[in-house]
Amino acid sequence: MDVPVSAPVSIPGASSDVTLESKEAPKEKEAPKEEVRGMTAQEVFKDVEFLKREEVYVTPSWLAANLGRVVVLDARAQALYLKGHVPGAVNAEWTHFVRLGGRPGDSGWGVRLPMPELARRLGALGVDGERTVVVYGDLGGWGQEGFLFWVMRSYGIRKVKILEGGYTGWLSSGGRRDLVPHRGKGGRMPRLSDKDDTRWNVDIKWLSENLDKVKVIDVRTQPEYEGARFFQERRGGRIPGALHLPFDSLFTKEGALKGQDEIRALMEGLGVSPQDVVIVYDTAGVRGAYACVALRMSGYYARNVDEGFQRWAGMPDLPVSTGRP
Repeated sequence: MDVPVSAPVSIPGASSDVTLESKEAPKEKEAPKEEVRGMTAQEVFKDVEFLKREEVYVTPSWLAANLGRVVVLDARAQALYLKGHVPGAVNAEWTHFVRLGGRPGDSGWGVRLPMPELARRLGALGVDGERTVVVYGDLGGWGQEGFLFWVMRSYGIRKVKILEGGYTGWLSSGGRRDLVPHRGKGGRMPRLSDKDDTRWNVDIKWLSENLDKVKVIDVRTQPEYEGARFFQERRGGRIPGALHLPFDSLFTKEGALKGQDEIRALMEGLGVSPQDVVIVYDTAGVRGAYACVALRMSGYYARNVDEGFQRWAGMPDLPVSTGRP
């Protein structure tokens, strides 16, 4: 079956010459004025997890020094993995972690697996919740490594990092290319928790009920935002009122994630402040997941829509907007 994926855009990881030092994201925020589906402002921002850049990325030199002590997951397509990968890396495409029964737009299509099955799959890859996991993609991808990071953090796995610069950065820094496919050293399954799930993710039902109380950001390409259908969506367009922040605008031309000040400037240009509750979406939740992580590093309470626009478009009672705003 054809599996739609987020559009290939120029992005991920961060280049190897980017420092890991940045201004610390604020830990306390002025609460939003509105309530969200019966929740007070204090409840909305309670225990929100903001991220420091050094909590997200590791450099190629760090990974080289720690190979053998960490679990390395290659989030790229298998065809790319087989052409070369970080030594010992196990291929783990984003589709390994989601339900794909039915077709795009159906209820439950493309959403994260439930905890028991996800725990089994992670355990089979060697993820036990104790050893640090390093995930990577590459320049020109669509944020698969950010999706894996988001999935694990949203289910309580804290020891997960993204390789700065991706596979290209690894090779550029002198890293060795491995051509031998590897299987995960399965063992103990990680202990997952859904305690923070709703702090990282919302579903379409929640979003439709709270649409007027949050800032919604569409991170797809301009054609998709205006109505183009590239990935078997049942309808084209966008969620009404959604602001547009193309995913690749979060990254420099070299593929590094932009700094906090630059990302804040982009958000201010959209009329979004750190006091807003932010909901991010793309087609199937992949680009949206990485964008969610990037915004958390810049001090925004962002959550991803795991179901993606494909589910919104698959519900005929929900309106869509097309064309330029």
